[in-house]
Amino acid sequence: MTTLVAFSGSTRSASFHTRVLNSLPTYAPAGMNIALFDLSDVPFYNQDLEGEALPESVVALRAAVAEADGIVFAAPEYNGSYSALTKNTIDWLSRPMGQGVLREKKVMVVSVTPGPGGGKRVSEQIVALMGFFGNTVVGAVTASGIHEKMAADGDVVTDTELADQLRAALAAF
Repeated sequence: MTTLVAFSGSTRSASFHTRVLNSLPTYAPAGMNIALFDLSDVPFYNQDLEGEALPESVVALRAAVAEADGIVFAAPEYNGSYSALTKNTIDWLSRPMGQGVLREKKVMVVSVTPGPGGGKRVSEQIVALMGFFGNTVVGAVTASGIHEKMAADGDVVTDTELADQLRAALAAF
């Protein structure tokens, strides 16, 4: 059984990134489990909280990644870069320096936008950052016009090209 932990870099209730993550089990190969981790209780990274003061939400976050075979980052593009929530998650997972649970994990990146950029800039930034930590990026899925590629209600990808990209990236784990 392959276990992936997935993070949405948006806490918006109708987030396209969360909706795409919720659709992933449809495209996963047999024997793959994908668990969406809720980041809403994880505080901003603060080195003063390392050690005995480590918040329970961070303990749970790190444990989920340590036990997983891989990670899926769904990262929205805000002002030409990834969201603060995505960066905060990476910061907590990469610390303490040289010992973080993120190190050497297989990673998939999803970045979609309603606009024409399709999240490509964010995807490239995260792929480069993952290389710094020794991660293997097994897939980088991007799509523009996401509002036209999902069902109006529910977590269903209606675009066959996007569905095929998701399927291929998951199979690469």
